[in-house]
Parts: sequence; C-alpha cells; structure tokens
Amino acid sequence: MAPNYAETKRAVTLPCEEALLRGMFMLFDENGDGRLSKEELRKAFKGLGSRVPGLQAFFALFCADRNRDGTINDDEFDILVKYAIKFGYTIK
Repeated sequence: MAPNYAETKRAVTLPCEEALLRGMFMLFDENGDGRLSKEELRKAFKGLGSRVPGLQAFFALFCADRNRDGTINDDEFDILVKYAIKFGYTIK
C-alpha cells in the first residue's frame, strides 16, 4: 500500500525543517566555537519568538546537554532541534 499524501509530506518536510532550525541556532553561536551557551540559546529562543527565552534555554540545556558541560555541542544539536520542534518552534 502506498503512503498517503500526509505521511509523504511529513516525511519530506521534517528533515528540511530540522536543517533550517539547526542553521538558525548556529547563527547565534556568537563566539564561533561551534557550541551554544545558555546565553546564546536564550537569544536563539528569543529570535524564534519565545515569550520566556531564558526558561526555554534552561530546559533545552537540561534536555539536550548530554555531557553536562553547560553548552550544546555538535553531537547534541540534533537533540536540541528535536526539542525545539516538539515545542512548536519553526522557521517562518
């Protein structure tokens, strides 16, 4: 049985949306170290329209910072992006 249109659209849209969000988050890497600090995350969530960007940054770090170094590194970016999508953040 062939997938319906909604399933096909979701499968195609999500990777693109994930790539856009990942790129947007990287724009907020102010010092160019390839990682996002809590302050850089706060600015990123503010840029995404969060009404409580500091709180979003805190919870994003709690969720995605697997090695607990206080930053989101390259290995943790996929977790961060999935977190942002889960809470409805998109590039408009």
